[in-house]
Amino acid sequence: MYTHDDPAARSRHTPAHRRTGGEPDDETPAVHRITEMLPLVQAPPRPRMGGRGPTIIGLALLGVCVIAFAAVLIALRVLPDPFESATEPLPVATVTPSAAPRTARFAQPGDCVANIGTEEDPDLVMSPCEPGALQILARFDATSDTRECRDVQGYRYHYFFDSELAGLDFVLCMGKRP
Repeated sequence: MYTHDDPAARSRHTPAHRRTGGEPDDETPAVHRITEMLPLVQAPPRPRMGGRGPTIIGLALLGVCVIAFAAVLIALRVLPDPFESATEPLPVATVTPSAAPRTARFAQPGDCVANIGTEEDPDLVMSPCEPGALQILARFDATSDTRECRDVQGYRYHYFFDSELAGLDFVLCMGKRP
């Protein structure tokens, strides 16, 4: 489009290869030049959490999970209840009965029993009510929860039977006979 190589003519006119058609030969208006030169506006980067914050949150969540897990184990009776009052172990009888022993399965309040088993694996049998014998103070059927004995007057020992059938469970609350 240029007929001669005049630098002044080149600066006033837009070269032919840049024209899109219908444009005047002079430069674009100043308003268009300003908007074309503005930089793209981007959102500022999101601040990252740093320092001790994530560590403290992680440790707090871990602590809550451990406490919840321990509570579930206590509720399922896998772990002993730390708030349950400790009771004395069942005394073991030194004399074995001469006749076939009758189990304490049907023992009622007022009956006496003796432990012919061990402290870890007690085996209660009916026995005569002599001084120092274990006397049954209360019986709770259809439960194996030894906390039932808390309010029984004179309670020192307990025995529970936990069956696969919940209706056969029972708890005996006992005390030493004077």
